Amino acid sequence: MDEQPLRLLVADDDEVDRLAVRRALLKAGLNAQLVEVGDGTAALTALMEQSFDCALMDFQMPGQDGLEVLRKARSALVETPIIMLTGQGDEHIAVELMKAGATDYLAKSALTPERLAHLLRQTLRLHEVQQQYRTLAEVLPHTIWTSKPDGVLDYISRRGYENNGLPVGEPTQWPKAIHTEDLPRVMERWQSSLRSGEPYEVEARIWRTGGTWRWHLIRALPMRDARGRVIRWFGTNADIDDQRRAQERISRIQAVTAALSEALTPRQVVDILLTQGVAALEAHSGTVCLLTEDGQMLELVSATENVRHLTRNLERIPLDAPLAVTEAVRTDKLVTFANREERDRRYPTVGRLELPYEAAAVMPLRGSRGAMGALVVNYTGPRTLTSDEQEFLLALARQGSQALERARLYEAAQQARAQAEASEAQLRELLAERERMEATLQERDERLRAALWAGGTGTFRWDIRTNALEWDENLDQLFGLPLGRTVQTMEDCLALVHPEDRSEAARRNEACAREGADFEMDFRVVWPDGRAHWLSGKGKTFVDANGRPLYMTGAYVDITVQKQQEAEARQLAEFERQILGIVSHDLRNPLSVIRISASVLLAREGLDERQIKSLTRIISASDRSTRLIRDLLDFSQARLGGGIPVERKKMDLFELARGVVEELAASHPERQVELKLEGDGMGEWDGDRLAQVLGNLVGNALQHSPQDTAVWVRCRGEAGEVFLEVHNEGAAIEGAILPDLFEPFRRGRHAGSGAGSVGLGLYITRQLVLAHGGGITVSSREGEGTRFTVRLPRRAPTPPPVPKS
Repeated sequence: MDEQPLRLLVADDDEVDRLAVRRALLKAGLNAQLVEVGDGTAALTALMEQSFDCALMDFQMPGQDGLEVLRKARSALVETPIIMLTGQGDEHIAVELMKAGATDYLAKSALTPERLAHLLRQTLRLHEVQQQYRTLAEVLPHTIWTSKPDGVLDYISRRGYENNGLPVGEPTQWPKAIHTEDLPRVMERWQSSLRSGEPYEVEARIWRTGGTWRWHLIRALPMRDARGRVIRWFGTNADIDDQRRAQERISRIQAVTAALSEALTPRQVVDILLTQGVAALEAHSGTVCLLTEDGQMLELVSATENVRHLTRNLERIPLDAPLAVTEAVRTDKLVTFANREERDRRYPTVGRLELPYEAAAVMPLRGSRGAMGALVVNYTGPRTLTSDEQEFLLALARQGSQALERARLYEAAQQARAQAEASEAQLRELLAERERMEATLQERDERLRAALWAGGTGTFRWDIRTNALEWDENLDQLFGLPLGRTVQTMEDCLALVHPEDRSEAARRNEACAREGADFEMDFRVVWPDGRAHWLSGKGKTFVDANGRPLYMTGAYVDITVQKQQEAEARQLAEFERQILGIVSHDLRNPLSVIRISASVLLAREGLDERQIKSLTRIISASDRSTRLIRDLLDFSQARLGGGIPVERKKMDLFELARGVVEELAASHPERQVELKLEGDGMGEWDGDRLAQVLGNLVGNALQHSPQDTAVWVRCRGEAGEVFLEVHNEGAAIEGAILPDLFEPFRRGRHAGSGAGSVGLGLYITRQLVLAHGGGITVSSREGEGTRFTVRLPRRAPTPPPVPKS
């Protein structure tokens, strides 16, 4: 500034003020070459046509005032530093001047050589810095820009025009390069910084020549004068798109890591992988497949909701299937296809499945022990993953594999812990139960001993390997031995058994020791006084893992009284059977004589009506007595003889039924008896006994139904069986009576009228049916009548084979 004269423009309509400027410059020792003009028009022309180091311009001038000249000069991109001279220090005017682009301002009343020299030096240094700044801005990779204090851009570096497609030389067009979604936020923060003077910073998408939007970090710092006033804003636009995308990937991975750290089960891990992968890669859908335990199949374990209906037949995929997912697992590499043509060329099977996507990416999941499965993301249109997306997918698969392996280990540990806790709880319960059992063991043992003593039961334990025999004091009493004189071996015990039973007892003991069979036998023992006592013995034989007998535990009980009672009962039953047979046989002969005599008398002529009725009653009474005797004999045979014997012969049951029904219909002309035959009636039966069965059932039906109703008899032949049904429309049998209807001595409702019996008819009927290997049932409901159903096998059942001894 001291070496070469400064070229200064002084614009002021007052000569005295211009003189004051010259004197101040001279007194300050500044070497300056002055160009002086007296109005605004001349000042603007000089600024447009000449080059100056600085301009000193009066605020109030004729024609155009200093503010208007300043604005026009800056609009014309005149970069000359301009210091405004004002008549008074109005702060409002100063703000307007600085917004219009003034470098600084100075009140004329404060014009001194020192103040002017300081202001010029500061202005020139600022201008020099600005020039250096703009020169540097042209070589930096960022877009550099400057703004006036009011926020209007007056400079954008050449790189900004080239990169953002703005018209060169028109910095005010910069909003057109901002993404429409980001522009309101950018302007709001810019206005906030302009009001507060705080540094400006915002991230936004800026158009990049070539057709892309890229994220930029826009920053600006204010430059202030000595009074702290903002005189200019210096800003930069730094391309942070790659950095932002990398940060987004890091954020996504961090979010995935955080989510996976909270996933405790493999299912939760798989769901996070699927959700994060599809969302981050903007895919249409996705699936996760895991290897089965045998390593031969891929099992689809999760899929997004929009493709679940398409995966119903793909739940299990052989690892050798020609698919992208199996290839990724086999090769442990990322597998992609970008469009339908590539898909169908590489994987024709997928094309035949008619799946709704064209492109896909498959990343294998690999744990410390090898392949675990794969993550699949699908796109409905053509898509090629960028390197950043591939890196993200790789990181996601790596994180997911680790989390999946960790979750499996955690799940296994939880299961092991749960099993251990369950085992521990079970052990505690067992110990507690053992303590309770031990606490009551002595009491129970005492009670058992008392119960055994009271019931006359003794217990023993026979060690088959050593032949040692242990028994309690009760057995001493049962064997008639003095207390405390217990036997030592099984041979000692057998020596006390009755000679007639000893060999059988020894044989059964040998079978237990040889084969592990259980012991059960009633036998006699001989007491020292010579008396025989009956004992019932049972023993359980225990064997080892190879089936070898180890020991036997069992008990003996005295059944002498029971045996005596059984013998007495058999004698009594035999006596009853003999008496009943004798009585029945002796009664049958006089009854036969009475009936024959009454029949002969009834055949005579000349009998009056009273005599005929009397003889008829005699014949009916003798027939009824004969039937009662027959029932008593059958009852005796069934209860005391082990069942009623039958003699089977080949016959037609339908013909038998027809004869019985016709006979009963003839003897009851006032009643209607209907017979219905279906199928085949051939079989092997005792005809007389079945006639007795059918006669009992039809007679019972006639007796217990109204006179004006019919009795239906139905015979139905089926494969291997024939069914007889007898139905009447009488009142229903009471429910309390039905369970005991076939028991002996159960008399009907009309027993007291003289038409009843001793109550053996249905009992005998059931026994006869059982003797034929069949069965009989009854159903009775109000309004439906009563139905007896008899089931008869066509042939006698085959007896079971006799076991070989």
